[in-house]
Amino acid sequence: MDEQDVIDALRHHDEKALGQLIENYGDFIQQVILHNLPTSYERGFVQDVENRCYYQVWSKITTYDATKGEFKAWLGTVVKNQAIDYKRGIKGTFQTLAIDENFLVDDAVSTTEEPLDYDELFAPLSETERKIFKLYFIDDLTTKEIAKTLNMRSLAVYKHLSRGRRKLKQEVNQHDF
Repeated sequence: MDEQDVIDALRHHDEKALGQLIENYGDFIQQVILHNLPTSYERGFVQDVENRCYYQVWSKITTYDATKGEFKAWLGTVVKNQAIDYKRGIKGTFQTLAIDENFLVDDAVSTTEEPLDYDELFAPLSETERKIFKLYFIDDLTTKEIAKTLNMRSLAVYKHLSRGRRKLKQEVNQHDF
């Protein structure tokens, strides 16, 4: 099925066309979602956003007008808006969430569990890698935010993360934890 056939079939609510849409544009849709949900926490909701996008395309395909632009651009806009709306919903949930400070602790669960010592955990890493790992894994910053904070390129941040992971993996393999 070519693009126009998919669009026509979607307008007639043909379920096979939805499958074809996923096959033809699924990777593109995921990339747009991942771009708009940069933190690791937000990326836990990718499938939810993806499902909302497919529903929006299914229900709003009649609003697509080929004279105003390409289908892929329209699709990208739909996906981007869904990701942003979902992100706003996540933030709104946390703002209105009332967490009770009193809770019951199961006797089987230890309440004296020590927090992780990140300095010890990241010891095999270089100073730069330690900074990047703390910003990425503890402060939950994106690679772009880390690059801006440390005055380096995003590609350098990715390389340091990759090398650091390799070093930590080697350390674990050496000690057989």
